[in-house]
Amino acid sequence: MIVATRDSVEELVQQADITLEKAQKQLEVTNRNGFEIDNEYSDVQRQLSEVAAEIENMMTSANHQQREQLHRLKLQVNGYLNDMILDQVDLKQFE
Repeated sequence: MIVATRDSVEELVQQADITLEKAQKQLEVTNRNGFEIDNEYSDVQRQLSEVAAEIENMMTSANHQQREQLHRLKLQVNGYLNDMILDQVDLKQFE
């Protein structure tokens, strides 16, 4: 179990921000290049899933304020993950 200290929450937020930036770039590239999904796209999806799981774990030991912050972060992560999954579903329709 991950203990939700101020430093651990901040570190997770920074990790999530980096992963969200990668996801945004991958979505932009994929949409611009006609939906060509590569290994980097899949890696970012995996990273988003891992960050979402870490957020969920940390929420169990977080105080109220930290839970609110982590919940908002998880919504962002899940939003990008859903967008990436939906892009893959759209691609399969065109194959």
